Amino acid sequence: MSELYQKIYSRVGHKDNMRILGHLNISKTGQTAGGWFLITWCENGAPYWVNKMHWFEKQNGKLYHPNLKIGVGMNFLDTRTEDTEIEPERVEFMREMIKEWEADWLKESALG
Repeated sequence: MSELYQKIYSRVGHKDNMRILGHLNISKTGQTAGGWFLITWCENGAPYWVNKMHWFEKQNGKLYHPNLKIGVGMNFLDTRTEDTEIEPERVEFMREMIKEWEADWLKESALG
């Protein structure tokens, strides 16, 4: 689906050699609930992951290959292709970090 998103929150995290950068996005058109744009990689040892971008769709909990379309004043994210070949350890790491970040975001939002 092609969708317009607005970034509302960003985080960086790590666990052992695994690294992650994430941006929480909300839908600007109301087509979806939004989701997380993620980049994962490893440093200094196993698991030896290459950098990879992901889209975590909040509405259905699935991971997709993001296809970014960036232009002046408009950013599109096309997420038609589900990523079903992600390493299980990478999926677990992403889901753990998203859960932690969403709890942090809710706390920070409540504090104003």
